[in-house]
Amino acid sequence: MKLNIFHRVGLTLHVLKSSLAGGVSWFAASWISHNQHPYFAALGAILTVQVTVANSIYKGTQRIIGIFGGVIVSIIVGKWLYPTPESIMLVVLIGMAFATALRLKPEAISQVAVSSILVLAFGNTPGYAIDRIIETMVGCLIAILLNIVFIPPNPIPDAERQILHLSKYACTVLKNLAIAYREQALRAIDIPYVQELVDETKKSYEAVQLAHQSLRYSPLLYNQRARVLALSEVIERFERITIQIRGIARGLVDIGRETQPNDHLIEAMISTASCIGLIASKEIFHSNELVKELQSLTKEAMTKQNICLLSFKEIESLELLRNLGSILTDLHRILVEADSGTQIVSREFEFEWTPVKS
Repeated sequence: MKLNIFHRVGLTLHVLKSSLAGGVSWFAASWISHNQHPYFAALGAILTVQVTVANSIYKGTQRIIGIFGGVIVSIIVGKWLYPTPESIMLVVLIGMAFATALRLKPEAISQVAVSSILVLAFGNTPGYAIDRIIETMVGCLIAILLNIVFIPPNPIPDAERQILHLSKYACTVLKNLAIAYREQALRAIDIPYVQELVDETKKSYEAVQLAHQSLRYSPLLYNQRARVLALSEVIERFERITIQIRGIARGLVDIGRETQPNDHLIEAMISTASCIGLIASKEIFHSNELVKELQSLTKEAMTKQNICLLSFKEIESLELLRNLGSILTDLHRILVEADSGTQIVSREFEFEWTPVKS
């Protein structure tokens, strides 16, 4: 409740870190460089403080590279030019072109231009260029250290929430595909939610990658390593599940509207979708009740898939049989991902298929 009050007036953790980094870096740089106004240090620190330690390191590195490039360009060009509109335009042009040719990041390229202007304008002061480099390095280093030590951000809960949302969304998409197939209303232009599922999967992957980076550069979060590794395994499974759902959507579109919907296939799709909706919850919350519930749903879905497969014996069209078989294969692969670690699917598969082979 108290934190919400601070947030309402703009006193967020990022604001507090930025202000602290600016003040500390100003003090440290003025002591090191003996400059009474080390604004480069404070500016570098404020711009380096980011949401995660990894992003702070990236921003700080790019800023240091940029100021080195700007100082070099200004020293070379400044020997022959004075600060005028024409010389400013020239030094920015040369600096940014050189940085772009070296394939530097956009942050470093813009920093080259800013540093070139400032050093060209004030470079006549003895030691100005060297002091600016030192101040920037001091500011960036202090910002990174503060972000590591002072309440380091923990993106793992956000990654877990994103994966939980992805699990429910994938469940909804597969159920919607089953409903659209039952109502014979499925066309290629009618399934934008499949592409939305791909986008949600990408967001979840990026959230887990962000958690990985934070763990790498945040010693205080090292005890969360097992948690992040588990999330990585879960998102890999969902990437494969997303591929299978896309395959199911394509198969249903290929079937078209000329044949009556297969009721057994619809039941198998809905039952399999229910399994998808529990995958993330089971892996994140580690509840015995969720484990048992998912095992029960997996067995039920496997049974319905086998019944659906047996119903294909009555189909005479090879093209329809091929499309339905492809969809059922994708459904089975989804169950393999949902059943990862328990091998219920493989046991059920072997048990159900023994009579069919004979």
